[in-house]
Amino acid sequence: MNGLDTNVVVRFLVRDDEQQWQIADRYINEALRDNEPCLINNIVLCEVVWVLRSRYKLSREKLIETLENILKANIFVFENREVIEWAIAQMKSSNADFSDYLITRINQITGCQETASFDSKLGQLEGVKLL
Repeated sequence: MNGLDTNVVVRFLVRDDEQQWQIADRYINEALRDNEPCLINNIVLCEVVWVLRSRYKLSREKLIETLENILKANIFVFENREVIEWAIAQMKSSNADFSDYLITRINQITGCQETASFDSKLGQLEGVKLL
């Protein structure tokens, strides 16, 4: 298995730098050919979402679509696929950020009674205590 950094995933997805895109594409496709999956860990995935939203101005709907497509790709593996799927589902029905949902769910499955937050967007989510 090979780990990917945020900048490699972003270049692979947006193709805004031809040279870096080709390098990222070649690396990922060689890994696929060699049956070596590429890990996108939780931090990288959160950073990818942040970069796509802030730098590339992707809409919430496009972010959700991109996340779902990444999950479908047979070359990528994830730290917590079920947690990511849960966070995406929450994004579809509410308006907090992907990372906030991911944090909340990881805290829940780790055994936390609640997640304290100042983010009012998480207020309706079970297990969140607004401070």
